[in-house]
Amino acid sequence: MASIHELDDKALLDLARRTDTLGVLSVYVNADPAADRNATMIDLKNRYRELQRRIAEEGPAERRREMTAALDRLAAEVERLTAPTEPGRGRIVYAALGGDWVLRLNSQMPVPNRVVLDDGPFIHPLLELLDEGRAAGVVLVSADDARVLEWRLGQLQPVTRLEQEEVEAPHERAGQIGGGPRGQYNTPMLEHRQARERERARRFLDRVAEAAAGMAAERGWERILVSGGDRWTDVLTAKLPGSLQEPVIQDTRVLAGLDDAGLLTAVSERLHDDHAHRERRLLERVRDGGLGQVGALGLSQVAGALREGRVAHLVYDPQVRYTGSVDADGALYADDEVVSAGHPHTPEPRLTERLVERALVTGARVSPIEGAADGILRDASGIGALLRW
Repeated sequence: MASIHELDDKALLDLARRTDTLGVLSVYVNADPAADRNATMIDLKNRYRELQRRIAEEGPAERRREMTAALDRLAAEVERLTAPTEPGRGRIVYAALGGDWVLRLNSQMPVPNRVVLDDGPFIHPLLELLDEGRAAGVVLVSADDARVLEWRLGQLQPVTRLEQEEVEAPHERAGQIGGGPRGQYNTPMLEHRQARERERARRFLDRVAEAAAGMAAERGWERILVSGGDRWTDVLTAKLPGSLQEPVIQDTRVLAGLDDAGLLTAVSERLHDDHAHRERRLLERVRDGGLGQVGALGLSQVAGALREGRVAHLVYDPQVRYTGSVDADGALYADDEVVSAGHPHTPEPRLTERLVERALVTGARVSPIEGAADGILRDASGIGALLRW
């Protein structure tokens, strides 16, 4: 079983383009230890049996026999996804019924249970996972040190650690300082110590902010979670460059004191909530962009922008089955578009997959957002895009 970290854009595009004469089986399993394993096994078996039953009743007899035999052969592979010895909270298998290729993936992020048989891989849950699992920086600050980590696809990896510098105190003379209220006593020693601590903290936070900004640029972080309690969180955030202010997620909890498991849980939950918020903002940007001529709304406009290579960010609802056609040159069209004379079109039952494929080919970002068609992009059937021009 391969790690999902190994998927780059080229591998994802190759996966999207795969087909099989008998079909490709796509299985997603939520193997989160917090979930009920028996319930997961029962749900998966029920879904698989329903698929087997449906296949046994549809289509020509010879094809039914071949597909049924292939599903029987792959049953053990599917059942293996629920085994406690397999890695990952989210487990995925793509298998060709008529061929001999099988792709197994795992992730520390969970996926919804799905069993789908189609002409090619059903990749939309995978795309959702990759979109939410994009790398994010995590900066944990305490009085003694700061740790910079990277969260990606449900895993935390340390990047660097910065320690507070030790400053040797100069000779400090004890004694009363005049000028204060009668009876109030301070010492030069206390004032000197407090001044040194403030200067030391300032230099330390400057170093942390510089390191975090450098890592963000180097690693392509779109989000940075900053946690330093009530004392450090706001101060460190203010020291980050202006370009990083908006992506900052402030968490005033003292996460630096958690163990590895507790830290991963806390960070993952916070980033999950932030991702949901960013999805809503993205849908609003797409809607407003379409109205302002810097975006595309609806299948016809999006297909046209993809044909011209103008899409920078494709957004669609994976629960909607978009339909349309493709011409001899591979250009995609919505069902309601007029077909030009002399340019024959062929119905494309997997238009959503072709839209995604075209977006990947042209270097566009892809974000499946469930519920888009029922909410902000209702009038556009859940599909829209931000454009390059």
